[in-house]
Amino acid sequence: MNHDYPPRRPPTARERVAARRASRRRAQRRPWPWLLLALACGGLLLFSLLGWARGTLQAFEQADPRRPTTTGAPAAATSATLRGPFTVLLIGVDRREDMLEGVRSDTLILVYVHPADGWAGMLAIPRDSVVNIPNLGQRKINTAYSHGFNNAVALYGAGTDAAAAGGALVAETVEGFLGVPIDHIAQIDFAGFEQIVDTLGGVPVDVAQPLLDGGYPTEDYGYERIYVPAGLQVLDGATALRYARSRHSSSDFDRSARQQQVLRAMLDAVRARGLLDQATLLPQLASDLEQSVSTTLPLSDLDTLRGLADLAQRLDSGRILTLSINPNDVAVRYEDGSDIYWDEADVQLQVARLLAGPGAETARIKVLNGANVQGVAGRMSERLQTLGFTVEPPGDAPAPTDRTRLIDYRDLPQTREQIAEALGLKADQVFAAPPPDAPPPDRADLVLILGTDYAEYGE
Repeated sequence: MNHDYPPRRPPTARERVAARRASRRRAQRRPWPWLLLALACGGLLLFSLLGWARGTLQAFEQADPRRPTTTGAPAAATSATLRGPFTVLLIGVDRREDMLEGVRSDTLILVYVHPADGWAGMLAIPRDSVVNIPNLGQRKINTAYSHGFNNAVALYGAGTDAAAAGGALVAETVEGFLGVPIDHIAQIDFAGFEQIVDTLGGVPVDVAQPLLDGGYPTEDYGYERIYVPAGLQVLDGATALRYARSRHSSSDFDRSARQQQVLRAMLDAVRARGLLDQATLLPQLASDLEQSVSTTLPLSDLDTLRGLADLAQRLDSGRILTLSINPNDVAVRYEDGSDIYWDEADVQLQVARLLAGPGAETARIKVLNGANVQGVAGRMSERLQTLGFTVEPPGDAPAPTDRTRLIDYRDLPQTREQIAEALGLKADQVFAAPPPDAPPPDRADLVLILGTDYAEYGE
């Protein structure tokens, strides 16, 4: 059936204005279509990215033989773990093909993370440290990884991965040595470390003094000469690895400090990138990690993944405490060749510093007898100990003095003020830095020299 309608007349100017106003009112009552599309695409991208990350990161999750599960998957525990303080044991593994000496751990760093307060601490453990290894006895700590790796089934049961067993035995050993529970383990081989640094585009490192090593070990078990000049520079993966691993240019303790310096630089390199840059790096970083990193952290858990990403953004390298077990801070009880036996009380003090975090003060006080009165330094040491201070064995001052002095060797204002207040010392008796005639601290952080006026300060 045909209907004949009269032709529509064109709208008047007033009608066109009214139509435009009505259109604007309708637009104000609902989101713009392009905004809805953008949000939908963004949500889809985020969902896809998280799904990709979850599937990819699951590839290098590692079971923890210390906490067996029925499925063999990494032990549970996790997004909740990241809300409170937790520890991760970093194990640098020398895992080359045709290893003449077997797979071994070359680097051990205990990381303590405090997510709520946004800080972390690192404590490096020298590989020549002699400790008690479960079921093996007193050995160098780097023996633990090899023993666990080579005896995985005997130690942890059938089906246990050799690398997981190596990490687990190291974790058990470190727990006994430091008295700190190890929540998670992360292993990285050195080839992977080099790849990650290159993927980041290098890391900026301020080299304090030139590094020259004429005997750096090569992949084919030979040696080469390496040189890293002093100054602020961007190190590529190969140079960063050499800088972190070199032993012959200085001591093993300097080496630990360089390793921690490079780790902090890597964190800074990640944080310096914008969100988009980080997203574009994810596939390559994931590929690097999958080839060289294994961890008991459940990275495929989305809550854990988001928590770690948030922590990485908030964690400033200035809020990372770097410590090590070294002769300047921990007394050596005994040495046998390269084997080092550390003083247990001093080791625990380093652990206390790690758990206290940056800015907190943990100090050792040493009292010296400059009053020429028998037993006075011992009695003052006991008094300071009852007040909660950690004291070193007392000793004698280089020479008698008529003036009691408190000398601070580490710039610890809170501890300095607490001691001065407890003993009633005057301002001119307290030194924020050692004066020219100050005696050596002998591993103490503050030294109290008792003079003949000591009776006013504790007797």
